[in-house]
Amino acid sequence: MISDSLGEVVLALRDVKKSYPGTPPIHALAGVDLEIRSGELVAVVGPSGSGKSTMLNMMGALDRPTSGSVVVEGRDLSRLNDRRLSGLRGRKIGFVFQQFHLIDGIGNIENVATGRLYHGVSRRRRRSEAVEMLERVGLGHRLQNRPNQLSGGERQRVAIARALLGDPAIVLADEPTGNLDSGTSEEIMTLLHDLNGQGATIVVITHDRELAASLPRTVSLLDGRIENDSVLNDSVLNDSVLNDSGLGGR
Repeated sequence: MISDSLGEVVLALRDVKKSYPGTPPIHALAGVDLEIRSGELVAVVGPSGSGKSTMLNMMGALDRPTSGSVVVEGRDLSRLNDRRLSGLRGRKIGFVFQQFHLIDGIGNIENVATGRLYHGVSRRRRRSEAVEMLERVGLGHRLQNRPNQLSGGERQRVAIARALLGDPAIVLADEPTGNLDSGTSEEIMTLLHDLNGQGATIVVITHDRELAASLPRTVSLLDGRIENDSVLNDSVLNDSVLNDSGLGGR
């Protein structure tokens, strides 16, 4: 069951479908309904071809659905032109990728600060915020380094710091431990749990069911549909217990 401590819905997919031309057409998403609330830490899990990447693109406003709607903090993305959509994506959504996507030619502070480059924030303030965020993810001792001087886990921490800069409504982490060894993967997942505990709303897209099971909520995809949602299952179970006890409907 969704905790009472969670906030309002920050992202909603309503009957989202995505098809691509072909013979026959490819239905990557076949009617997905999903709500993410402020303060959640959620895993979206499924095998290759299940629709995870397409769903990430929908949630991250990187692509538009064939039908249905994607709503971020009450804004229906279908009503936004490309410029406004890009602006909303830059302000409200943070991204963490398996490949890090850092620039080796500049330092860690600048790599993180680029997340606010087009928000009208002064360079001094961007750098100050970047330093604060790097310290928050445990890299206060690596401020003067460049990504090519870091371990894989440290590079992912830089990427997470960049994603969190500006306090986005939601952070989407696409296979954030995919390039890391098991020990470093555990460290990154611990960090994500800690950041969630501090208020960050995070969705982890993964094929790793063991990793997914370690998160408070797991949404399983198969053939473009939600096969299972642990929150809904808990709600059904709790309702059943109440009804069996004679307390339901009071």
